[in-house]
Amino acid sequence: MRSKLIVILLVSLLAACQTTTGTHKVYPGTTGPEAEPLTPPPPAVEAKPIEPPPAPPKPVYPQSASEISGAAVTSLMKKANEYRAAGQPDQAAGVLERALRIEPRNYFVWSALGQAYLAQKNYAQAESVAQKSTALARGNYYVALENWKTIQAARMARGDAAGAALAGAQVASLQAQISGGTP
Repeated sequence: MRSKLIVILLVSLLAACQTTTGTHKVYPGTTGPEAEPLTPPPPAVEAKPIEPPPAPPKPVYPQSASEISGAAVTSLMKKANEYRAAGQPDQAAGVLERALRIEPRNYFVWSALGQAYLAQKNYAQAESVAQKSTALARGNYYVALENWKTIQAARMARGDAAGAALAGAQVASLQAQISGGTP
């Protein structure tokens, strides 16, 4: 107990001996020996409205196979279009399959092949190939639009009205993007 009393006395003694030397801040407009003179407030700065940054430019995508294809593939694509126009989807599909052996990652060829399969009434294959084309196109909304039209038609022909409606929504969204609207 005695040791506690000694500790308390020492702490009290040290606390009493301690002096505080603080600085006294005198604010403008108050009185006192250290008062700063009154200064007028700075002139009001006219606030300019903050303008949003400009929108990044839309990426430019090729709109036709001729923009990205070699001469042989371009020639085969023309031949396939002639076959499709003449009502010969089997020949069109054969020519497009040859074009894919030359340029296997050409999403325009895949898209045209999906349309040829659609004309052959091979709806599952048409949808599958159109989806592959869209994946290869990596955001090219021109190709994606044609692919979703193919998918919509294939689903409708199979009797999948709900799936066709979903594909139709994709078509509408892509058409809005292309025309400059929002998706």
